[in-house]
Amino acid sequence: MALKTAPAVASGELLERACAMLPGLREAADDIDAARRLPDSVAGELSAAGFFHLMTGRERGGLEADPVTAAQVIETLSNASPSVGWVAMILSTSAYWTERMLPETSLRAVFPEGGPPPGVAGTLVPHGRAVRAEGGWLVGGQWPFGSGIHQADWLATSSWLYDENGPIVDDAGVPQWRAFHTPASNCAILDTWHTSGLRGTGSHDYTMSGVFVADDFVRRHSLQEPPARAERQYAYAAATVPMLAAVGLGAARGAVDALVELFGSKVDRRSGRPVAGGLDKQADLGAAEAMAGAARAYLYGATGRAWEHILAGEPVPRRLRAELRLACTHAVAASVQAVDRAHLAAGASSIYLDSPIDRFFRDAHAVSAHAFVRQTTLADGGLLLLGGEPSFVVF
Repeated sequence: MALKTAPAVASGELLERACAMLPGLREAADDIDAARRLPDSVAGELSAAGFFHLMTGRERGGLEADPVTAAQVIETLSNASPSVGWVAMILSTSAYWTERMLPETSLRAVFPEGGPPPGVAGTLVPHGRAVRAEGGWLVGGQWPFGSGIHQADWLATSSWLYDENGPIVDDAGVPQWRAFHTPASNCAILDTWHTSGLRGTGSHDYTMSGVFVADDFVRRHSLQEPPARAERQYAYAAATVPMLAAVGLGAARGAVDALVELFGSKVDRRSGRPVAGGLDKQADLGAAEAMAGAARAYLYGATGRAWEHILAGEPVPRRLRAELRLACTHAVAASVQAVDRAHLAAGASSIYLDSPIDRFFRDAHAVSAHAFVRQTTLADGGLLLLGGEPSFVVF
């Protein structure tokens, strides 16, 4: 039986699919946060739309979207609920990286022939221990931030390497780690996700104990590993990172839209006049829109130019790698600034839990805590501009 090949879908149609989901997602946003995970109905709709496999190859049931379209879909979903956008981003990125990393024989186990593509999640920051065994490794430990784990069939989990002599190190004495691909049924989910932002992502800790993983299911982090696939779409693993930044952009857009709606009805109790008539409020709204819009243009411009090089079979130039690194981090930072401006402009209305501006405020700040877009990553862009290479190469 051949692998299930998905039909080609135009970028415009994918964005239309995402936009069509927005009313229902907005209505469900409070319930998603309260449940601290995606409801099965929401997850099923996202999966049916292909939004858990935005960049996975069509021969494995994915949409094979270009990175600009993939990020725009995530931004659109995040406009209703950043938690929804985050889970779709994590599963899409994890599935793409898994497809990019593993050899064909292993992929046949992960992506079943003739069936729907699997949900892939996990934690690629090493926490557990992997002890050398015959033909593979015994993996155990506890890992945080298992975003989307309730929707996962497989996990990619990073662990430190050990043998009978202790930690395995390279020639420079640096401890080594790898990503281990295992069925999600091998893990136990711990109820640890009690947070201020991105509440609905189900990013719980999970544990494994003595799980055997064969060598063919073990690889370096996809950002550090040459692709196992020859197709050009897999040449540059960082092409997925704009999806992460797009969650922040979606939160900013959602906050701006909510502020416009609020200003349409809110009256200043002191003067009895519409709040929207105040120059200070208009300036806050204009500033938030400009911040988010400029960051969006920078992110999608850099992503699109990088994709042109990838499709041409060319390496992404160092200058463009720097721009893409900076654009991803800047998009999240600018989104936080835009949401902060909207939150302040909304006044006391924004402090209630049922305010969408409150949700976007909390979620945008949570996105900014991710290691790939923290403010310190701006130094990576600066180093690339100076002709250097970061110690952990993302772009």
